[in-house]
Amino acid sequence: MLGGLTQWILVLGILCNTHGILGEFNQAQQDEIESLEEELDAELKERHFTNEWAIRAEGGVEVVDAIARDLGYDNTGPIAPLDNYYLLVKRDHPGRSKRSADHHTRALKEDHRVNWAEQQYSKIRTKRDFISKREEETAYNEVYYNDEEWLKQWYLNDARKEKSLHKLDLRVIPVWNKNITGRGIVVAVLDDGLEWKHSDIAPNYDPEASFDFNSDNENNGDGDSDPSPRYDDDNFNRHGTRCAGEIAMVANNGKCGVGVAYEAKIGGIRMLDGTVTDTLEARALAFNHTYIDIYSASWGPNDDGKTVEGPGMLALAALKKGIEEGRGGKGVLYVWASGNGGSAHDNCDCDGYTGSIYTISISSVSQGLKTPWYAEACSSTVASTYSSGTASELRITTTDLHDTCTPAHTGTSASAPLAAGIFALLLQANPNLTWRDVQHLVVWTADPSLLECENEFTTNHAGFKSNNHFGFGLLDASALVNAAEGFATVPNKSICYVNGRESSSDIPIALNSGEKVEISVESTGCKDQMAEVVYLEHVEVVVDMTYTDRGHIEILLVSPQGTATTLLTKRKNDRSVEGFANWSFMSVHTWGENPAGTWRIIIQDRGEGSSSGVISNVELRLHGTKEMPAHVKAAGGKRIYGAADDTENAEVRND
Repeated sequence: MLGGLTQWILVLGILCNTHGILGEFNQAQQDEIESLEEELDAELKERHFTNEWAIRAEGGVEVVDAIARDLGYDNTGPIAPLDNYYLLVKRDHPGRSKRSADHHTRALKEDHRVNWAEQQYSKIRTKRDFISKREEETAYNEVYYNDEEWLKQWYLNDARKEKSLHKLDLRVIPVWNKNITGRGIVVAVLDDGLEWKHSDIAPNYDPEASFDFNSDNENNGDGDSDPSPRYDDDNFNRHGTRCAGEIAMVANNGKCGVGVAYEAKIGGIRMLDGTVTDTLEARALAFNHTYIDIYSASWGPNDDGKTVEGPGMLALAALKKGIEEGRGGKGVLYVWASGNGGSAHDNCDCDGYTGSIYTISISSVSQGLKTPWYAEACSSTVASTYSSGTASELRITTTDLHDTCTPAHTGTSASAPLAAGIFALLLQANPNLTWRDVQHLVVWTADPSLLECENEFTTNHAGFKSNNHFGFGLLDASALVNAAEGFATVPNKSICYVNGRESSSDIPIALNSGEKVEISVESTGCKDQMAEVVYLEHVEVVVDMTYTDRGHIEILLVSPQGTATTLLTKRKNDRSVEGFANWSFMSVHTWGENPAGTWRIIIQDRGEGSSSGVISNVELRLHGTKEMPAHVKAAGGKRIYGAADDTENAEVRND
């Protein structure tokens, strides 16, 4: 007997046949579909539904209490700090079930007092471990810390003395030399806990930036304020402590190493050691968001080369809340590890956390200045820092469980905290920077020069060099801080929406195995409208398409000014028949360009077999400003890269 998904595919085939889009299913195709369905069912078996429902309702607690009473729930209260969101518990429903209770969800949605409802389910979240010139020279020559592993921190202290050699580290020492060490900045690590009593962390530990959401089940949903990890024989929950040490290990205490922002305050938000739901993620992502400056996250959906997943409704609302209300309205910084799915041919544009405009996605560079074997390539990566590479290359030194140290932190998990530490230095240097200012500064100062021999960088029409492995290049702490001095806040942002159905006659369009289709979408950049965009920041391409073998699909975007960006590469592990349901592919590669003109979206099946589907719509979301930012104007309208040293060119002069 055919399952529901197979029946749906057959119905689609019958419907599409009336328009000549799909041929009849032969027995081989039928067998393949049933095989794919079994694989999808196996994936769904890993998902467990809870007896909790998140709802959105206006009118306050009294209204929600009445909803709960009428429909047989307990109202556990607001999902803090989100507005008008509440968590209901159905006590007579199993706390863990392999099947969703759609009838309960439907009853909630049909209640006129409920704006939105969703049953909470467990999510797989994977930690992303392994897997002036003279003044600068003086700073390097005089730097010394007595921490036992300091000399192993090659990514902070390039000890080579030859003046002709470009420094291979992240250039934090010149920033420290200015007495900028992260003072006054609060960083929280979202992870599996923090050993805050560790002697190299305790002096910088901030309890106000810490919480344990994984203790909810033991404390009736209230959690507790102690983020200490759960200890076991395998030290499985060491990840958060390692990430935190990179950021804020104490300097000159003879223990472990030196944190990038060694006088910043550090907190731990324990949320990965247990069932992760949309509710839990939302609470963690917006925890004390008016107090914390930077959140560092080295985890995400499974890096297996077949998952397509992003923040749920609640987590997305939490990200927006942090951006809109954090740091006095300037916005918190969300720093995200880009992912470790390289060996599985994964693509981080299928990860909605790294692909969010609200996060700064950070990839890895090995000690040999190469792309590590685990790193993923995607167009949403903004910049890179160092991490592990081959077995012979050095790794990242940091704190470990039981008050110990390790020289072996790895993966993009180790890269993101280094970036978070650099951003803490940046915010101390200029606390008036907004979240968008920081992204502009990273784009303006990241250094691709050391990496160009490894992977070719493309220069866009605005002069920015980027590629899918490293973003705009290695973070350069010194250039960032120099550029932040006197930085003029970038103009207000607009979002220009361009619906493909309305601006192109190409849609809808069929796609079959081995074929390539090109969709042309015309944009004026919303000229003469409130949402006019002349200077681009992020570009989102929202794709709505069915397809019987999603992993075959590759997508290329070509801007009106000729910049070609790979949005999606073939993923051999992805055999899903679900296609892309209004999935947003985000790119930063056209940063600074003018969006007016013809955008070309090229979608191709690069696999073998007899796959088929229909592209129902594409939408462009063009984020940017009507005016060119002041730092770009001051440089003549484009970023200019120096042949020998980019630092002076990267400095911003707004006078």
